Amino acid sequence: MGPTMRAVVLHGPGRLQVESVPVPTPAPGQELVRVAACGICGSDLRYLAGENPWAKHTLGYDKPNPPGMILGHEVAGYGEVGGETVPVVCLAFRGCGSCPDCWRGDEQLCAHTAHLGHGAGWEGQNPGGMAEWVPVWKTNLYPLPPEVTLDQATFVDGLGVAVHALRRARVCPGGTVVVLGGGPIGLMLAQTARALGAGRASVVDVYETPLLCARELGLGPTYNLSQVTESELLTDLMERLRSDVRAVFDTTGDPSAQALGLRLLGAGGTLMLLAGVAEGLRLTTRDLAGERTVTTCSNNHYADFGTALQLLASGQVVVEPMITHRFPLERAVEAFEVARDKVQTGALKVILHP
Repeated sequence: MGPTMRAVVLHGPGRLQVESVPVPTPAPGQELVRVAACGICGSDLRYLAGENPWAKHTLGYDKPNPPGMILGHEVAGYGEVGGETVPVVCLAFRGCGSCPDCWRGDEQLCAHTAHLGHGAGWEGQNPGGMAEWVPVWKTNLYPLPPEVTLDQATFVDGLGVAVHALRRARVCPGGTVVVLGGGPIGLMLAQTARALGAGRASVVDVYETPLLCARELGLGPTYNLSQVTESELLTDLMERLRSDVRAVFDTTGDPSAQALGLRLLGAGGTLMLLAGVAEGLRLTTRDLAGERTVTTCSNNHYADFGTALQLLASGQVVVEPMITHRFPLERAVEAFEVARDKVQTGALKVILHP
């Protein structure tokens, strides 16, 4: 038997455990990265629940997950760049390069994507970073600038998604944006919007932890929908911001949140759905009048990942206040429970340390 390592393995809905598995053999063009930190993403929680968020959101249909998935795509560690072993962050996916989507520069839509830690949508499982070692394409290793720690680097994947969403929504300088759902991606969306020139970045959620973090980051106004009615929120937003909302970003996938986003949206604005279109969402003539747009985004362009790293290194996006919990790899099952029960635990970002 060859060398083994410890890894977080998903055997089926709700069946997660830490166990010894063979160290992966890198494919041509790959190398093994020694993992130092890996974030638990909302999509990881959806895999644990038995969903396949990658296939549903990118391909538009459900697809069964393979057994024995090693989760984790928010990966930072140590890899070889230019003949030296240095701290790196890993761009977790790669398009096939030969389909029409890839040819036109939309690699994030490639149906043949290889994606670390997602294990579905292509041939092979592409094990993820919730392990001691992970095989990564050499071209997907980004050396960390000294301003970015390994824990902070786990946010670059989600920040790339935020950059892509904002570019698709055509956020303009001086415009107002509203983010529904103040998780890590929502808080990075709001900060990135501000970095791109948005006049105000409002955050809406149903519990206080993310809203406290939003205010610490200088975002606002913030609203707790468990404490105000939608009518009060709408009235207050319009009075305080005194301008139409140019973009609304929904990170929840909840139909009531998406319906609220439509009510908030000003003429010519965009409702960007990052967690998929909720089943049963109804659109009326008023919802789309005045050149309003409802659309989705999937993953990000390769270039968005580099932009995200620059935003982090420059301090325009701050992530340290979002890190609420850190766990050793051996306590991954407990870490997932903390991330899942966020209202009770106060979790925002939970990071595993192999």
